[in-house]
Amino acid sequence: MKHSINHVNIRQLAAIAMLITLTFILERFVPIVNLPTFRITISFIPVMICGMLYGPFSAAIVYGVSDLIGWPIMGLVPIPLVLVSRIVNGFLFGLFLHKENVKFWPHAVTCAFATQIICGAGLTTFGLAHFFGNPFFPLLISRIPIFITYIVLQMAVFPLMLKLRDSLRKSALWG
Repeated sequence: MKHSINHVNIRQLAAIAMLITLTFILERFVPIVNLPTFRITISFIPVMICGMLYGPFSAAIVYGVSDLIGWPIMGLVPIPLVLVSRIVNGFLFGLFLHKENVKFWPHAVTCAFATQIICGAGLTTFGLAHFFGNPFFPLLISRIPIFITYIVLQMAVFPLMLKLRDSLRKSALWG
């Protein structure tokens, strides 16, 4: 069943709320590496799924809202450019991966590089440099292993997320 833009799909809203919660939990409570300017998590996975299922705006909302609720709950100070980076990152997931016949090449590879160049190297690094008062380029150089790690992680999980997307689409719960 097709829905117009003005039609509110309760199942989709509930799914997005669950993906926001899962993103928050994976970001804040299950980091792989957690340092002030160096964090690696798998919190991008629910955002990737959201982008695949519901498109760029929903994925942007998932990443943005999960970051917004994380600040007060974790007692952190907000970094506005990092929030913008998360929103753009989610948007890019939906932009590249919300296609019926999405493929590893060019969609997943381009998405992984675009998110890390625009969001990781650009917005997040600039936001952290400004917030902590560090020079941009040394911080950028020090964060290169993060970008490479995320590119590899995103491309590695893509085939699994594609299968999960197809399974979720078949289920009546994620309609």
